[in-house]
Amino acid sequence: MLGLPIYLLGSSYYLHTRIGGKQVKRSLRTSYQRVAIIRAITLLDSLMRKDLPQKYELDLSRGILKASDDADHARLMQALQAMQAIQQTQPQAPAPIATQAAQAPADDPTALKLAELLEKFLSLKQVKQATAIAYKNCIDELAKFLKNPPITRITASDITRYQEFLAKKESGTKKGNSIRTIDNKISIIRAIFNFAMKQSYTRNGNPAENRALLTKKQRLSGGYAIFEKEEIERFFKSEFFKEQEAKDPDYTTAVLFGLFTGCRIGEITSLKKDNFKKSSAGISYLVIRDSKTQAGIREIPLHPCLIEKVSDFLEKKTDKIFKYVEKEGKGTGNAVGKKFARNLESAKIEREKLVFHSLRKFVNNELMKSGVSLENRCQFIGHEIENVNVSVYTNKLNVDALAAAVFPTIEKFRNLVETKKAPWEGLVDDFSDLIDPM
Repeated sequence: MLGLPIYLLGSSYYLHTRIGGKQVKRSLRTSYQRVAIIRAITLLDSLMRKDLPQKYELDLSRGILKASDDADHARLMQALQAMQAIQQTQPQAPAPIATQAAQAPADDPTALKLAELLEKFLSLKQVKQATAIAYKNCIDELAKFLKNPPITRITASDITRYQEFLAKKESGTKKGNSIRTIDNKISIIRAIFNFAMKQSYTRNGNPAENRALLTKKQRLSGGYAIFEKEEIERFFKSEFFKEQEAKDPDYTTAVLFGLFTGCRIGEITSLKKDNFKKSSAGISYLVIRDSKTQAGIREIPLHPCLIEKVSDFLEKKTDKIFKYVEKEGKGTGNAVGKKFARNLESAKIEREKLVFHSLRKFVNNELMKSGVSLENRCQFIGHEIENVNVSVYTNKLNVDALAAAVFPTIEKFRNLVETKKAPWEGLVDDFSDLIDPM
């Protein structure tokens, strides 16, 4: 501090020294150290040069610099230079935390780009082709929108801008994505960044975390609708369906499987001859070996009504049951879904959100209304049960016992698909003898 005799007393600095044998104590009228130093230098200069009384005025706190002549100006510059020397020796205060946070992080030359991260994700995760394509399309779109930055520079505000972009206009279309579609894309990004954090490709957190637009309740209520019995009856007895029984038996057979088994469309259209089995009690059933979820890998008893209606179709097959080929990213059920929509239109069923998957919901809903237990419904439909007592401490029913539980409900569906009496009617009324007493 240049050895200046100043000190802080209360809220003001003071100059306290001796000049010419006399004690001098003067208030510098400031609590700021730098201002006190400048004023002390000026005051000392004035006191020690009585023959050159001070005329200049220097007060940087108020922005005042005044001099009356050349000599006065020289003294002013001397005081100003002393102030600058002091400022250079003082350590700079660190930037406020908020300012530091606002500064963009430096690029990490080793940071992955989005496409590279996705490649690593797919190499370590076992996903279906359709899932992989959906992930790639989403990540490519995000990378293009953000101009392909390293993943360490992607922030939550970037994800918000991407959501707004999707809502306004999707590339190549005139209207934006639905909220559900936007949430689905954000969930893909969230999964990719969770993987990046777990594998230590980034430590910056997940920018897509907690960005869902729909609540859980909204997602559940906004899904596909459930058929009503009257709609099912109109659908199967429509002229369109009757025409397709002759023109396109692959389509009509797939739809019948959907009604009597509750299977997903992809599970049905990918069936092969060796998926069909028969139990020791004589019950025909399907073995689903590949499904959307682990719970979807299951055995499904086939009601005699279904077997009777599709037996001629099945007898002609040697390996693959249906003609449908897998399309990239769309599985094998895309053609059935499109014709299903035309069938709805022909039957004048105009209620929104009715699709092939609505058959699956209808089956589950009818089983529930008939009093079939949650455990049996989930085993038949292929849903997970998040309950330790059920998933860990109990065994699944064998296929015969499952048939006994669900057939009384499934049997009622025959009245929805035809009006004449079926040849098996009255032959399968009581299924209790199928239950394994063990």
